[in-house]
Amino acid sequence: MSTALPGEPGSIAPATSPAALAVLADGALSGRTALVTGGGSGIGRASALLLSRLGARVVVVGRTADSLDATAALAAESGNVGRISTAVCDVREPDAVDAMLDTVLADLGGIDVLVNNAGGQFPSAGESLSYKGFRAVTRLNLDATWYLTARVAERSMLPRGYGKVISITMSPHRGYPGLAHSSAARAAVESLTRTLAAEWGPRGVRLVAIAPGIVLTEAIARYGIDPALLAGVPPLRSLQSADEVAALVAFLASPAGDYITGTTITADGGLDVAGPGFSDAPG
Repeated sequence: MSTALPGEPGSIAPATSPAALAVLADGALSGRTALVTGGGSGIGRASALLLSRLGARVVVVGRTADSLDATAALAAESGNVGRISTAVCDVREPDAVDAMLDTVLADLGGIDVLVNNAGGQFPSAGESLSYKGFRAVTRLNLDATWYLTARVAERSMLPRGYGKVISITMSPHRGYPGLAHSSAARAAVESLTRTLAAEWGPRGVRLVAIAPGIVLTEAIARYGIDPALLAGVPPLRSLQSADEVAALVAFLASPAGDYITGTTITADGGLDVAGPGFSDAPG
């Protein structure tokens, strides 16, 4: 994998982005607590590690203990200021979420930052998508996001008068053939973000969505797609690293993001504004 910086000739994406991670000062999140779903890989792992490095106490949530333990081990090896603990939970199951929050809130005392990162999809033509397949994707990307957000707000953020919810959606917004189920769910999360920001803002809770573009994570390999081909699609002609998304998560979680709420920040290398066939354009 290339370690060149994004935008350099021939680069696909950096394995890590130290420059992006270095923007915020160590200790910027000291005294804060965070819950990160999908924390065993990709954007979730990168976000948890950065929040921890900045001083936050972090709980990573996911369905497999091994991947979560690996995230916690990476933080320990790096000497991160904040502690990372783990919680195995299927966020699609409300009872499991309630039980997980019982444990997490007893440990942390409260949750200042919630990062809704857990998600997934599979490609399918719209007319071939079964009801079961549609619901499987919307349960994870929408239902689970709503339920966890509502419970964390109810049990911690609203009573304490402070909180930030950061939800990872996706770009492009103009339509993504083969991903009708995921596109519908992510659009709903962005609408939910706007609505709850208006409802909860007077009570100190902020909500923001981040729409990344094509992020070079383990999921790319699972789809069997050549990263070099994907890198030619965005106008910036490179893929995004998970660290770059994590840096935006940390910025929003920090005091610098206190006046940002009710919006979706599209950070996708220009993917959303480039129409179909852009990758064939000159240059």
